[in-house]
This record gives sequence, structure tokens and C-alpha cells, in this order.
Amino acid sequence: MKVSSRKRILSNFIARHSGLMLLVAFGLMGVWVLDDYGASLDAGYQRDVAGHALDYVLGNVETLRSDHNRFYGMAFELPLLLTEIALGLEDTRDIYLTRHLISHMFFLTGGLFCYLLAYRLFESRLLAALTLLLFLLHPLIYAHSFFNSKDVPFLSMFMICLYLTHRAFGRDGRWWWFALCGAGVGLLVNLRIMGVVLPVAVVAMLLLDLVRIPDGRDRKHILASVAVFVLSCAATLYAVSPVLWGDPVGSSIEWFV
Repeated sequence: MKVSSRKRILSNFIARHSGLMLLVAFGLMGVWVLDDYGASLDAGYQRDVAGHALDYVLGNVETLRSDHNRFYGMAFELPLLLTEIALGLEDTRDIYLTRHLISHMFFLTGGLFCYLLAYRLFESRLLAALTLLLFLLHPLIYAHSFFNSKDVPFLSMFMICLYLTHRAFGRDGRWWWFALCGAGVGLLVNLRIMGVVLPVAVVAMLLLDLVRIPDGRDRKHILASVAVFVLSCAATLYAVSPVLWGDPVGSSIEWFV
């Protein structure tokens, strides 16, 4: 095989798999620098709230009700605590290094969906790779991806939800994309109440389509999409928010306030 042909094959391979190669490289680098970061000021509080939420799930109601931080979402914190329990971790250093590793891997997952969304928007693997680099190389966000278990998971989940929203509204969008989008948005709102901006935007865009499209069959499809999205979002948010189980309406109002 000629050298020029080999170079062309190699360049095509790099271009085609640039996103995956970047994520693998950043994953290896993340493991390398994992122990360079300490615990954040509120990491202990977040872990305590997860413990109270787990007690609530197991039947101890008062521990969660008496916690003034109970409205912080548990969709990310509770899996961190369950992983710690499953691995039998007791040493504080091992606990926080494990939390840092999982948090950073979720950040890279958000980067993957950022790449996929950029590729769908620009139809260019080069631009998608550059977008991914912009997402990963911000020094403050990169550092926080290890020890910040609130804001960076929210950012990563937002990227996942934006990708799902784009798929749901795409030409090949089917009802299950709206179901997946609703589930993702439910997790997003649980992580941070600011996430409510996305379901409001999705429903508003669907209602605009309802006004704009005169065809009866399409209008039924849009109404079905609204119903699937809202139900999926509400069911997911309720399922992952123990604080809402006793009084969904009252607790939701208190949470929002």
C-alpha cells in the first residue's frame, strides 16, 4: 500500500473517530489527575442529604423532613452513596476519590452528548470535535467536574437533554424520543430546580407547532407528544425525588419557593 494511501486512511480514521478518541484521552487523563483534587466545602452536606434520603426510602421519614437541605436533588447523590455502600468503602479518601471518578465520568458523558449534538447541528466531525474541546477544556468547569456533585452534573445532564430534545423534534422524531426526553428532563429538574426552563421551552415549542400546523393528524401527534413528554417528566421527577412522595403538590410548591 502506498504511503499516501496509508496517510489518507489514517486521516479518515482520525476524522471519523475524533470524538471518541478525545473522550478516551480525557478519560485516561482524568484517572491520572484524580487525586489532585480535594473535597468541596459542601460535599459532606450533600452526602448527608443522600443518607437521609436513603433512610426515608427505607422507612425513616423524620430524618429527611428535618433536613433543611432536603430539596437538593438526589438523582446523582443517591447513586454515589449506593455505590459507596455496594463497594464497602469506609476510608474517607477512598469514598471521595470514588465520588470524584464517577462525577468526572458523568461529565465526560455530557461531553459525548455535546459532541453528538454538535455533529447533528453542523454535520461536520471537525466542528463537533472542536465543540467537544470547548466543552472539556474550560479550566474551572474541568476542575469542578471532579468535586462538584451539583452544578457540573446539572450541566452534563443539560447537554444530554438538549440532544434528546433535538432528536425528539427532528424529522425522525417518534413518541419514544419525547418519552426519553421527558425522563431526562425529570432528572434534570431534580438535579437543579433551574432545569424547569427546559420543560417549559419544550412544551411551548410543541404548542407553537400545534397552532402552526392545520392538519388534524399532525395535531393529534403533537398533542400525544405533549402528553408523553409531560407524563414521562412528571413520573421521573416524582420517582427520583423522595421529598415529593408524601405531599407532591405541597412539597413541589415549597421546593420552587
